[in-house]
Amino acid sequence: MGIPSRGSIPSPVTRLLAWAFVALVVIGVGGQLLGGPDEIGPPPRTAVPSTTVATVATTPPPFWMNKYEWGLKEHVDALAADVDCAALHDRYVKATLANSAVTARYGTGTADLLEYIFNTSEAIGCYGE
Repeated sequence: MGIPSRGSIPSPVTRLLAWAFVALVVIGVGGQLLGGPDEIGPPPRTAVPSTTVATVATTPPPFWMNKYEWGLKEHVDALAADVDCAALHDRYVKATLANSAVTARYGTGTADLLEYIFNTSEAIGCYGE
């Protein structure tokens, strides 16, 4: 046996490897064509549980505006219901005079209370519209 020249038939090992590669390609392509669903597809849809919000019993804060008794709000609202502009003005003056004491105790003054009394008085027509 001599040295093979160009164009000669390849050796049996090379031929075997070439046929094995062709067989693998054919099996791979056949599997893709004849196989089941793709593994790369989107995942199946799942049911999403509905979101429920639990009812929570809330209690009012211990103080109105975090510093006044709730009775003061009820008192101001009662004066507004009676359309007692003089009494609302009197309460406004008392809140103004108590500003320094409230500031010393709570760190903030009575501006929030004064605004509430003013808006309430304006809403019932105490300032003549």
